[in-house]
Amino acid sequence: MITDFKNKKLVEYLNKSIDGNRGLRQKILIRFGHGLGDTIMFLPILEALREKYKGYCDIDLYVEAGQEHIFGDTLDKEGEGYDLVFSLDFPMSEGTDLTKAEKCCVDEMGIDYKDLDLEVSLKPDTEKWNPFVVVHFQGTALPDSVSCPEEVAGKIWQEIKDYGKIPIECHFEHIFHNPSNNKFDFVNRHVRDCQADIKTLIGMIQSSSAFIGIASGPFIVALASESKNVLYLEKNHPLKSYTKQDIARVDVRNYKEGSIKQWLENMRSQ
Repeated sequence: MITDFKNKKLVEYLNKSIDGNRGLRQKILIRFGHGLGDTIMFLPILEALREKYKGYCDIDLYVEAGQEHIFGDTLDKEGEGYDLVFSLDFPMSEGTDLTKAEKCCVDEMGIDYKDLDLEVSLKPDTEKWNPFVVVHFQGTALPDSVSCPEEVAGKIWQEIKDYGKIPIECHFEHIFHNPSNNKFDFVNRHVRDCQADIKTLIGMIQSSSAFIGIASGPFIVALASESKNVLYLEKNHPLKSYTKQDIARVDVRNYKEGSIKQWLENMRSQ
């Protein structure tokens, strides 16, 4: 493994004299054992390197600490099967006019950073990357006939967490708030203490990865925003009373455990 770039930079090890035949291509692994911020700053450098040597090398990235499932190409830390393995320090740049990314180009990579756009822009798919699932369990006007039983709501809340998402209740205590709708004890992320504002509600739902809720104003907002990511918690009022759209629903009177986790998994795979 190559760790010292004082006298020879990374690109000087890469072979551009071969003809690009698949059997002759160099297999390169870059081990980048740093934090999330450094990894994101390094990504444009990696892409520039791959583009420059795409006819000659296959360049993989190894990262860790949870980053491997987003940015990494391999889980093999030892680099078996690679022709060359590099480990980068991604040095600090204090005392210079360079950013950390630029200093890495100069000190370790041997790349002219002036030709690169090193500003990072992550534009994740909202459905797959956004961690928040908005939920609404309690109705204002007809709580007895629409509200989700607390026991079932607790199971739904936990299933969202078990799936790896973050549930947040979008119940605003607005001017028509029903005092009977006390917050369930398990709900520890909510907006009840925030100023009730319709624009905020719409933005909250539109910015989430999914909505799970009863027959309510937030449910209708969700239907109007992105119906394929909406699950209806049905009680005494059938879905057809509100929409003809074919969306997912569960009967909270006869809740089958695991339904929410399965729906989230199905949504992810679509």
